[in-house]
Amino acid sequence: MKAVWKALSRSIPSNSQKASRCNTRRRRCFSAISVCVVALAWSLPASADWPERQVKLIVTFPAGSANDAAARIFADALSKKWGKPVVVEVKPGAEGTIGVGSFVASRDDHALLYTVGGSITVAPLLVDKLPYDVNQDLVPIAATTSIVLTLAVSNQLPVQSIPELIAVLRSNPEKYAWTSGPTLPRYVFAAFLKQNDLKMNFVSYRDASQPQADLGEGRIQALLTSLTASSSPVQAGKARFLAVVNPSRAAALPEIKTVRELGHPELEIDGLAGIFGGKDMPANLRSRIAADVAAICRDADVRRKLEASGHNVLSGTPEELMGAIEKQRAWVSEITKLIDIRNPQ
Repeated sequence: MKAVWKALSRSIPSNSQKASRCNTRRRRCFSAISVCVVALAWSLPASADWPERQVKLIVTFPAGSANDAAARIFADALSKKWGKPVVVEVKPGAEGTIGVGSFVASRDDHALLYTVGGSITVAPLLVDKLPYDVNQDLVPIAATTSIVLTLAVSNQLPVQSIPELIAVLRSNPEKYAWTSGPTLPRYVFAAFLKQNDLKMNFVSYRDASQPQADLGEGRIQALLTSLTASSSPVQAGKARFLAVVNPSRAAALPEIKTVRELGHPELEIDGLAGIFGGKDMPANLRSRIAADVAAICRDADVRRKLEASGHNVLSGTPEELMGAIEKQRAWVSEITKLIDIRNPQ
């Protein structure tokens, strides 16, 4: 009997054991509630009234550039939608890393970043230790435009097509000179020359306006850059467009075929630009901003302004921006197998 009583005593919890178990259950319950509260706070906007004050749009391009012009068109449209000023803050230089670094360091919940895909796909390959992580610190919010990029040649080159250009360059190695816009245009054209065993002299410029003048005067014979940075000599009848290098034709140049249509997809570049948020921005707020940008992209007046300033207008969705970045990453990976992008020529 004593043995039975002893066994029963061990199976019945004491008051202290009951209290301990109760406290444990309370702690677990409190922890679960805390996790739910944190998750809910993450999923909701920082404020239902966002923006509560002026919003900064940090732009990684020089003032007056085509992408700067596009950023200002979006800033103006967003200001009207949000009822608060959206102010463009220009921070160019170092392949966009100065502006991106400034944005990431600010941790400002009323700041957005306007930059191109190259800031995500190319910058990590050029800088050994970036002060930010492109995969962790930047969150794609909305694709905005694809800047129109063209391949133009001087009238000094008696060519009307890319195959004719290849033939002339092959028969005259190192006789002709070329230049391009920064980053991807330079890498892509350098890879094109390498693939076709062609030799041209690359000319570097500090002044972004000088290549147009030199193309018109025949001091350089080929220029791969934005439409706005190559149109003057063409309009003056001193140069011609051979192709649009974007995936689709340009709204401003509907008659000029793309390099892919002409059988040279190795020259294709997507001049992708978009708006990014910081990693701390709540998901619902990112969705709200994306919806507003998409609505702006559908606006006929905005589209006319953007197309007139040398852009193809995109859909304004995060999915388009993320998909284009991944496609560009894959293309950049292929280019690095052909050339050293830190010393492309």
